[in-house]
Amino acid sequence: MNSIVTTDRLQTDPAPVPVPQEFRIRWSLEPFAATGVFDAWLDLGSEMQSFYADRIRAEVETQHEILHSRSPAELARIQAAFFRRAVSDYRAHLGRMTEMLEQIWFPQQGTRDQPKT
Repeated sequence: MNSIVTTDRLQTDPAPVPVPQEFRIRWSLEPFAATGVFDAWLDLGSEMQSFYADRIRAEVETQHEILHSRSPAELARIQAAFFRRAVSDYRAHLGRMTEMLEQIWFPQQGTRDQPKT
C-alpha cells in the first residue's frame, strides 16, 4: 500500500516541521506480491540450472564418444551431432526463458497463484 505522509514515523533527529507542500511517499509491498516475485525468480533460476546441468551432461557424453572414436570421419560425425544438439537445446531454452519472462512481465489472469487486489 502506498501512502502520502507529511512526517516520518521514525524521527532520527530533531528536524523542522515540513511545510505543507512537502510530502513523502512510503512504499510497502503486500506479502503476496513479494512472494510472487520471489517465486518467479526461483522458477527462472531453477530453469537455468536445469539447462546448464543438461548441457554439461551432453558435453561429458560427447567427450566420452570422442575419446572412443576410431577415425577422423567418426570424430567429425560426433562433433557435428554435438553442435546440432547444442543449437537445438539453446533454441529450446531461449523459448522457455522467453515464455517465463513474458508471464512475469505481462501476467495473464489466473496464471499466478496470487490473490486479486
